[in-house]
Amino acid sequence: MGCRAMKCGAMRRGSFIFATLLLVNFVFMKAAFADVDSLEPGATASVSPSGEVKNPEAAASESEPEAKGLAQTPERQRPGEGPQSTSFSPYIFESVPEINSSAPDFLTVPDRWRQLYVGKWYDPYNQNVVKGDIPVFGSPAHPWFVELGLTSDSLFEYRNIPTPVVPSSSRHPESTDQFGGSEQAFFNQNLIFLFSLTQGNTTFKPQDFEFRFVPVMNFTYASIEEDGLLRVDASRGNSRGDEYIGPLELFADIHIANISDRYDFVSTRVGVQQFNADFRGFVYNVSEPGVRLFGNWDNNQWQYNLAYFRRIEKDTNSGLNTWFEDRYEDVVVTNLYSQDNPVLGHQVQGTIIYRADQAGDHKAEYDKNGFLVRPASIGDERPKNIYTTYFGLNGDGHFGRLNITESFYYVTGSESHNQIAGQQVDVSAAMAALEVSYDFDWIRLRSSLFWASGDDDAFDGNANGFDAIFDNPNFAGGDNSFWQRQGVPFIGGGIVSLVNRNSLLANLRPGKEQGQSNFVNPGIRIYNVGLDVEVTPTLKLINNVSYLQFDQTDVLETTRQDGSISRNIGFDLSTGMVYRPFLNNNVQFRFGGAVLLPASGTENLFGDERLYSLFSNLILAY
Repeated sequence: MGCRAMKCGAMRRGSFIFATLLLVNFVFMKAAFADVDSLEPGATASVSPSGEVKNPEAAASESEPEAKGLAQTPERQRPGEGPQSTSFSPYIFESVPEINSSAPDFLTVPDRWRQLYVGKWYDPYNQNVVKGDIPVFGSPAHPWFVELGLTSDSLFEYRNIPTPVVPSSSRHPESTDQFGGSEQAFFNQNLIFLFSLTQGNTTFKPQDFEFRFVPVMNFTYASIEEDGLLRVDASRGNSRGDEYIGPLELFADIHIANISDRYDFVSTRVGVQQFNADFRGFVYNVSEPGVRLFGNWDNNQWQYNLAYFRRIEKDTNSGLNTWFEDRYEDVVVTNLYSQDNPVLGHQVQGTIIYRADQAGDHKAEYDKNGFLVRPASIGDERPKNIYTTYFGLNGDGHFGRLNITESFYYVTGSESHNQIAGQQVDVSAAMAALEVSYDFDWIRLRSSLFWASGDDDAFDGNANGFDAIFDNPNFAGGDNSFWQRQGVPFIGGGIVSLVNRNSLLANLRPGKEQGQSNFVNPGIRIYNVGLDVEVTPTLKLINNVSYLQFDQTDVLETTRQDGSISRNIGFDLSTGMVYRPFLNNNVQFRFGGAVLLPASGTENLFGDERLYSLFSNLILAY
């Protein structure tokens, strides 16, 4: 009985709210159509889109608006009255035909964008003239839009990673001759500015033209426990602050042609642009200057890219593009996407990437902190050129409720001289990845496998360790995981990293921003399970457990001169939180932590200390 009473009470409250909403809607509709209510259906001129008057009698009556109770203010005029304007007017059209009008044709509204425009330039949540919602100049047939944006990305990290003692000194007298204090603090602030000028009505078709410029202002601060690692000059201490401004995007996008009545198209993009060669960023995911031809056909069943990039140097501490400082590397990418293959909701992509890295023909490269990055400071430190071709087959989508991502790459080519092998090597290596997930309402269960082949003999003239050009993957925990988020130095084997920041590959490379690929490496195996929980519409939790192994250990044993290094790296445990208080991406809080529980292989390399990282990230976007 009580339940029925509660139910009845809820129904009464619901009926009251519904009636109130109807009343409010009626009031707003009455106000919106106040001018229309005074019109007689036959007194409204009916004008076709071409400007032809369909109702001459009504048109004649419109010449005397006051006789019909439609006195016109100087600021406003009714659409269809007088010659049609070819430019956008600064006012809102308010003469709307009555919904029950029996007029045979409709009334044109030349400026459909401003008809119901109530936004403010400082309001990012509603229509906004500086957010590309309202044309700023041009004509109704050829509107031009401007988009201005500003994003603040603030990151703080506290981490414990293996840290070497430099030969000259250590701040810790009790340190061994190899490992020093391992705690580090890092702050990174990016201010990302956006300016975009676009031509074209993009409601049903691609844009005709876009010019986009995205400069980034960066400030970084790092503090560690040892001298001589942030800068080659140990006398400059154990902290470093730096700032830089670089272009993230600077391109023109030109629409070449439409090739069907469904607006299948061909376009080109010239300049500095972000490009990802596959779904998850395994091989080439970076912003570089280049020329890209892209488009689709057959009702968007097929998409394609043909692109050429001339890579430029990255700033050492920010990772941003320099202002066109050449790094002597060419990359050519072609790929083809097939939608709904083999089932609806799944797409397949084939990719071929050719890379010619000719940095070995030029002088040695030192980064802005004074460290040698080309050639790598490992082995015999001799320069090299790299010529490789990647063949990839990738898929992404779902089979029913089962979400699947799969990727396979094979790379072949040569290194003119590998520093570890001490000779020219022939490259033959592979990579495979698979992720399967299933959604239970607000919970997603995930399982991932990642494999990159390793080299089992450093001196046989064959390079079988897989390496990318510039990877930035979102896989197996992504940047929440310790292994991917932190660059771990390969202590005792030269100024190179066992794994680079934002990478999965154990490639013994001195940074992917300025260092060259190295195909004589141990490779990696990652076994991952994850649980994503949508706690509320504004809060998401991301949890991952990964077990890591080296694919081969011969290269590690050779460079460390230790024949007993184990394959097992250990467990990588991570958890993260994404909080979006306004249900959009204008304000985001990200927090996370990860710990690497060392197994025998990590203990062989770095000891048995647990490695961990904590981070907080605040993103504010306008």
